[in-house]
Amino acid sequence: MSDGQFRFAFFTPEYQATITFLRDDLEFEIQCAWDRSPDDRGTLFHAASGLIEVLALPGDRKAEHVFDDRPAQGAFIVIEVDDLDARYKRVVEKGIALQQDLKSQSWGHRSFCVREPNGLTLYFFSR
Repeated sequence: MSDGQFRFAFFTPEYQATITFLRDDLEFEIQCAWDRSPDDRGTLFHAASGLIEVLALPGDRKAEHVFDDRPAQGAFIVIEVDDLDARYKRVVEKGIALQQDLKSQSWGHRSFCVREPNGLTLYFFSR
């Protein structure tokens, strides 16, 4: 098996709101970003051992690089964090709406969930 990079990538019509939420509210570190034109913008965020790639939904939906412009359904992002309580405290202090409050799961995780501007759930957990 490859030790290659893993990314969760998606197109969004809410590009700036999504970037602000991930960067400022959740404090994810940006690996890189590009803004070649209004139809070619993206940002890569570090998330545990992977990356979240946010791509601006091009105005020209027939653009060659649009793989799928439907809203995400049934998908969610799972992120293991070292200090779940500290992450939870920062989220609450910033007034970010919780989708699921901090709780101990029957399978051994402690977790909480938030929803980003496109409706994707981010599930933060520790073992």
